[in-house]
Amino acid sequence: MYQRPHYQALRQRLFQEERRFIQVLMGPRQVGKTTLALSLAENSQIPISYVSADAIAGAHESWLSQQ
Repeated sequence: MYQRPHYQALRQRLFQEERRFIQVLMGPRQVGKTTLALSLAENSQIPISYVSADAIAGAHESWLSQQ
């Protein structure tokens, strides 16, 4: 199975680092951010919440805490 170049880096941050922070995938459109996130979720045993932030430009500032 093909893995995107950043797959292992993100996996290490989520599963091997002691600190557990929100991981944000940023980048231009159509570079594989969603594919990377969903691939990682599919291959893990922990609950993952995927939320698209495509249309939050006009959202209230509490959007992140609501997620």
